[in-house]
Amino acid sequence: MFDVKSVKDTFEIIRENFSDFNQKTEEIAIEEALGRILAEDLTAMEDIPAFDRSSVDGYAVISSETFGASESIPAQLTLAGEVRMGEKPEFQIIPGKSAYIPTGGELPIGADSVVMMEYTEDFKDGDIFINKASAPGNNVVYRGDDVREGSVVLKTGTKLRSQDIGMIAGIGCPVIKVYKKIAMAIISTGDEVVDIHQKPAGSQVRDINTYAVYASALKFGITPIKYGIINDDFERLSATVTKALKESDIVVISGGSSVGTKDVTVKVIETMGKPGVLVHGIAVKPGKPTILGKAGSKAIIGLPGHPASAFVIFNVFVRRLVEVMEKKSSYDRQTVRAVMDINYPSNGGREEYLPVTLSEKDGNLYASPVFGKSGMISTLTRSDGYIHITRGSEGVNKGQSVEVIIF
Repeated sequence: MFDVKSVKDTFEIIRENFSDFNQKTEEIAIEEALGRILAEDLTAMEDIPAFDRSSVDGYAVISSETFGASESIPAQLTLAGEVRMGEKPEFQIIPGKSAYIPTGGELPIGADSVVMMEYTEDFKDGDIFINKASAPGNNVVYRGDDVREGSVVLKTGTKLRSQDIGMIAGIGCPVIKVYKKIAMAIISTGDEVVDIHQKPAGSQVRDINTYAVYASALKFGITPIKYGIINDDFERLSATVTKALKESDIVVISGGSSVGTKDVTVKVIETMGKPGVLVHGIAVKPGKPTILGKAGSKAIIGLPGHPASAFVIFNVFVRRLVEVMEKKSSYDRQTVRAVMDINYPSNGGREEYLPVTLSEKDGNLYASPVFGKSGMISTLTRSDGYIHITRGSEGVNKGQSVEVIIF
């Protein structure tokens, strides 16, 4: 029989058993780094910018020279020169002088402010007229304002985004250390399951779970490996799982997780090594018969055979497992707020992950439950995400604001 754990307890078991996973690292070029997990703190070895620079096109000035300037009484300054991009100015700004400076140009010595071109007039006679006063530091980015030398710009565990890679380029790191992608073995079980190239006969069904899990693994940055379909046979499944454990970090088995006489997954996991089965049964809907096991440092997951249940459990629990093993600095979730459009009573005693569709009306985003049984894959193809209904809740009410986790 199941020794059912709560969702909170299951998450804690995952943290306790897999946070010390020794994930290997590799060095890659930053062009290949999008979506990868940083395996080292990145520290700036220099200030960015490395000099005081202008944030606008305009004129470098001594700010006190412009005090009181207006369109009716402009400040008149003599042009000392022009700042060229990428070059250090060879002149200084002294009282009565100014210089043209482009966006990104280095501020000449003596200047402490930049007046935007829109507030100046140039009659091409060697003088520039300033029509607006400028305070010290106006339109100036000082050395180190963006990044200070010695500061950590990205921490270990960061999942690298486009803007992060821009930062890495900015501090001059063409090659970085990242964690190797976690390898995940995918096994489907069941005498009734056949390959997708085969036409089902009688009560047979095509293998949906392998491909749904495979695609989800790719989405989460995991390297998936298909091991095919194994019938409900202890010896065959045991041999396949043994091989998969040597070649991957996580083994996912769909089907065979309940307590029927032919459900051999839990028996196989117990023979793979210590500590064995950690969880068999979670107080959750859908997916109560989920199995979580560990053999040495490797994880073994038994997913429910029903496609909708397997998909939801993978997105909630296997995703959390991967995030813990990868030591991500934050959980990677895309969420939106929406308004429930109907009353939905909960299933007392179990936490529920309810698939919903999203629609917009009158500027508001609404969430609608997608009704269907756990064996129906169409439940998920019609869903945009899911909401989490906590254990003991009486459900959600029409008009209630809910958080929708996007699939």
